[in-house]
Amino acid sequence: MHNPPVAQARHSHRLLNLLAEIGELKSPDTLPCFGERLSRLFGLGDTMNLDAATAYRCRQNGFPQSSVIDRLTDELASTRTALIRRIQSLTDELNNGTEPGPEAILNAWLALQRKVAASSRQLRDKVRNAMKDQGHAMARLAQLDAVFDHTMAGYTSQCFAQIPRVLEQRFHSLQTPSDSSPDTGLAPDNRLHRYCEDAQNLLLAELDVRLEPVLGLLEACHNEVNHSS
Repeated sequence: MHNPPVAQARHSHRLLNLLAEIGELKSPDTLPCFGERLSRLFGLGDTMNLDAATAYRCRQNGFPQSSVIDRLTDELASTRTALIRRIQSLTDELNNGTEPGPEAILNAWLALQRKVAASSRQLRDKVRNAMKDQGHAMARLAQLDAVFDHTMAGYTSQCFAQIPRVLEQRFHSLQTPSDSSPDTGLAPDNRLHRYCEDAQNLLLAELDVRLEPVLGLLEACHNEVNHSS
């Protein structure tokens, strides 16, 4: 049986550190604890949905199927690889004989961000649907994940929407470097290169954050298969 992809620790920390490094956002070490931030997102209705998901029992008895989990794991790996290649070739796709401008790069970046969001959302839905036939434990976990996904959807969208704003700030800071900026003295071509590099690194970090819930679900499925075999 295939092994699930190895999870890179603290993907969200990496993204937050990048945002703090090139923008003006808070470092993750200065944010309130995770439990406190999470509790602010759950209202009474969300709590009731969470209770219902915890007590969920599927109607038909299913059994973990390693072939289904392996197929989804391969799909996750191939999707991630394809998206990484698209992100890394961002500036090459824009270069039609002339150096792309910052506005063109940002527009292409936003299109790729939407692609990353849609692909990760489709994978998460597909894994959850498959888990409904993998036994009571996996069906219940799928219900719990659906509640968390729905409850946090608005918050996560708002958070990811901050990234292009940081990129815009980054471009302006590179255009008008100050004495306190480490980028002071960069030539125009080098500033654009640095901007493209920052844009790609942010999107690569966002990709891993968005795929982390999918990876967690698949790891739970692999553990269930191993426990049942």
